[in-house]
Amino acid sequence: MNTVDNEKSTVTKRDLSTRVRLALKPDIKLHQAQVAEVISQTLGAIRDALVNGNTVELRNFGVFKIEVRKERIGRNPKDPTVDIRIPARKVVKFRSGKEMKNQLEASPIETENPPASEPGAGYSPE
Repeated sequence: MNTVDNEKSTVTKRDLSTRVRLALKPDIKLHQAQVAEVISQTLGAIRDALVNGNTVELRNFGVFKIEVRKERIGRNPKDPTVDIRIPARKVVKFRSGKEMKNQLEASPIETENPPASEPGAGYSPE
């Protein structure tokens, strides 16, 4: 996998297929390419369902659904006097399932850049 010294990184489709193959190894003999194809087909089926307007619910994992963002007016930070019309568009939303929520709540919160000073330093109530 793409990790160095247990460092956080992005998990790619290849990494995912390696994990699945190793998890299945004693029971089912599949080649890396076969596992990668199963993952690709699964993701393709999820994508196709979403494109067709369906909601995809994977128990204990989460729910993928399509929502429409309304049209709105945006502004260019370099020239705030000019309004820019941002059209309505479809977006994919994900809501994690109960099991995933519980696991996330149980895991420690890690920050990328730890604070240089002690907690609460610089805070002054008014």
